[in-house]
Amino acid sequence: MLEKIKDTSDLTVSKFRKFIRKRAIKKVNKNIAYQQKKISDYTKDELRKLIEKEEKDIIAGLKWSLGATAIFAIFGITKF
Repeated sequence: MLEKIKDTSDLTVSKFRKFIRKRAIKKVNKNIAYQQKKISDYTKDELRKLIEKEEKDIIAGLKWSLGATAIFAIFGITKF
């Protein structure tokens, strides 16, 4: 029973990380296109750093969004 719960939580965390990674990669691609550069202009390490930064920004945005939603729920206010 405990193993099943642990496996489920591991699966959820891995899906969440994959979701964030995909979203970060899309944002990095858009930023690179906006700068009128190509992905080949960057090294793998530079791309990893850019993606990591975007992941942190996405997580920070989600924290704010979820926190605000929780506060609104406490006071009975719905999002528009």
